[in-house]
Amino acid sequence: MSIIYLLCINACKTGKKPAEETTGKYVPEKVDPALVEKYWKLVELYGKPVAVTDSNAKEAHIIFKTEDNRFNGDAGCNRFSGAYHVKESGGIGFSQTIATRMMCLNMDVETQFLQALRTADTYAVRKDTLELSKTGAPIARFVVVYLK
Repeated sequence: MSIIYLLCINACKTGKKPAEETTGKYVPEKVDPALVEKYWKLVELYGKPVAVTDSNAKEAHIIFKTEDNRFNGDAGCNRFSGAYHVKESGGIGFSQTIATRMMCLNMDVETQFLQALRTADTYAVRKDTLELSKTGAPIARFVVVYLK
């Protein structure tokens, strides 16, 4: 009983789960199988459609990884990655986000996309659509792309 109690104390202090304390392996937070390991193509930002153009030649997308609760993607010009955590009742948070720093002709979509990731507090997956919202207002919509 005291060993479990000490592990809990350590977990509370270090932010690690008890299994991580004893095995050294990362124990992922809550993971939604409908969200992870899929290529989510950005199709709408703040109510406006997003399309690949000459000024943002790459397709904006995000992939949520199961391992270590990490995400990565492309914002149209620059690649980005970071950590996410799924909260109770469809909540989501993003942290430790980093991005490359290339300059492209039109950075509007990229700027808004990265802003959406910083401010999103909820998500919903319905069939092949992912929606990120801030205080209930939709800010980004994605569709899953199945790679062949």
